[in-house]
Amino acid sequence: MIFDATPGNALGCRTNAHRHGWDGSICDGAATWKCGIDQEFRERYCASGTARCFHLHIFDPQEPCLVIPDSGVGWILRRDPHALDDQILLIWAPEAEEPGGIQGGKGAASIMAGAYRVGEVERVEHRNHAEWRIHPHADGWTCMGPLGIPSPRFIHLDGPYIKQIDRQSLDPVFASACAEEIEEEYWDAEDRGRLEHFAEHLDEWLSLAGERMEKLRANSPRGDRPRAPQASERDQPQRFVRTPATPAPDPPSRPDPLVESACRESIMTTYGAETLTALEAGSLTHSLVILTGAAGGDKSRLALSLIDDPLRERTLIVPVSPTWRGREDLLGRPNASGELFEPTALTRFLRRAQEAWDTGDGRPWVVLLEALDLGAPGNWLNELLTRAEFAADQRADRTIDLGGQAVRGWDRKVGSSLFLSPAVRFVATLEADPGEGPLSARLLDRAAVVHLSINPRTALERSGVELDPEQADALRALADAAGTRGARFSLRQARSLKACLERLAELDLDSWGALDLVLRQEVLSKVTLKAADPADQGVQRALSEWSEGPGRRLNACRGAISAWGALLENGRDVRLS
Repeated sequence: MIFDATPGNALGCRTNAHRHGWDGSICDGAATWKCGIDQEFRERYCASGTARCFHLHIFDPQEPCLVIPDSGVGWILRRDPHALDDQILLIWAPEAEEPGGIQGGKGAASIMAGAYRVGEVERVEHRNHAEWRIHPHADGWTCMGPLGIPSPRFIHLDGPYIKQIDRQSLDPVFASACAEEIEEEYWDAEDRGRLEHFAEHLDEWLSLAGERMEKLRANSPRGDRPRAPQASERDQPQRFVRTPATPAPDPPSRPDPLVESACRESIMTTYGAETLTALEAGSLTHSLVILTGAAGGDKSRLALSLIDDPLRERTLIVPVSPTWRGREDLLGRPNASGELFEPTALTRFLRRAQEAWDTGDGRPWVVLLEALDLGAPGNWLNELLTRAEFAADQRADRTIDLGGQAVRGWDRKVGSSLFLSPAVRFVATLEADPGEGPLSARLLDRAAVVHLSINPRTALERSGVELDPEQADALRALADAAGTRGARFSLRQARSLKACLERLAELDLDSWGALDLVLRQEVLSKVTLKAADPADQGVQRALSEWSEGPGRRLNACRGAISAWGALLENGRDVRLS
């Protein structure tokens, strides 16, 4: 990837929404105020007062600083740590409003957060990842968040995260901002002064930035380019001169690791060091990683947290269908005439991954196959896994012939073949035991299986739920009594309990009532017992003892367990209830 911004243009990047204008203070009510960051992060860190947010200090009056993980800007700064010096950097964010934050999800409009004239960039190494801290010149930053100015259109560069903005788009942004009148509560004289100073010096600073970019381009692999004609030459007859083509960047020799450096610490904190090691080790030798465990064990959330991709540009969720029978269900098929191949979302996703790989981008692209056990994946996933086993430089063996003469929506020149980028990783979720479900031995031999297990104590801790000792003992004792029959308390149930505990007054419950409600509706409702099975009779006895002991204050649970005893005594099975 080559940093090849046009001299005279500005640069730009996206940040998350912030309740207090990125002023260095953690958002009030962060757990319920949507800023664009995953809710679990907000609950674990922001709501507890831990300042882990990269975006916290962007417009901090004391020391403004924009933090970008290495995965976002390392492609520029690893080659030249001074590449962004003196550049104008616009920062935008999704539009948010009280009381909930971002209203439109991924489709929310973007507004200007502010702008930097970059002064200094520093690289900071952590144990598991690196980040870059962008500091503006002391007089070269302004916050525009309260003004609601729409962000300008941007132009993509070779690499991720950093964009460029055409020079002509800047003046309307600053003209609109300077014309805005806003209440002093949100916008004081110091804010206004910084904005007006930035707007006044914008032309001068852009000229200096353009000079630096010219020098940078001259020293870059793409610096040898034909000179643009001067005004006096434009009306002269044109001569066609063959100029050497700029060589395309070479594809990477190998893909980046599946777990990106910016995500390792969060995964280790949330899921444990063993899970992180299993993911990293399994993904080294297998292109399919299967996450297995009980329902509610956060398998999907883990899969979506492997890479730093909040906008889901390199992530595709594919819900598995029990009706799938062949490759065409996953990739598509030729139309009735046989001329055009009709692609699926996965085919288009793989095409974008191919284009990224061919431009030198080795970052992982994740295909999440949700509920792999719903289908017979050996039938429809086989070709992709077979192609994925070949080395990165064996392009012909990694190329899939889709069928037809061209693919609908693609340039006809590329035909109907698809190169499976080595950066594409398949991650699947599976609730059943892989050895007992519908997965063939051949498919399991191609996969790394990572087991996720969670006990009630861990589920409560990760969800930020605090119970008194008697309630916690009752919960653990229930898991011991009936966990083998489907009565598992997972993260999903912990989050339900937390939601009830936060609304006790609305529900007219006390904390025991909330625990009773969640255990009856979401845990005991999954229990199945067979009247003819002596082991199940033993489980029922253990549950009865629990209901008279640790669970004696949980009336709904006690009533269900008592009813089950009557069913079993009459020779009737206990089914999902």
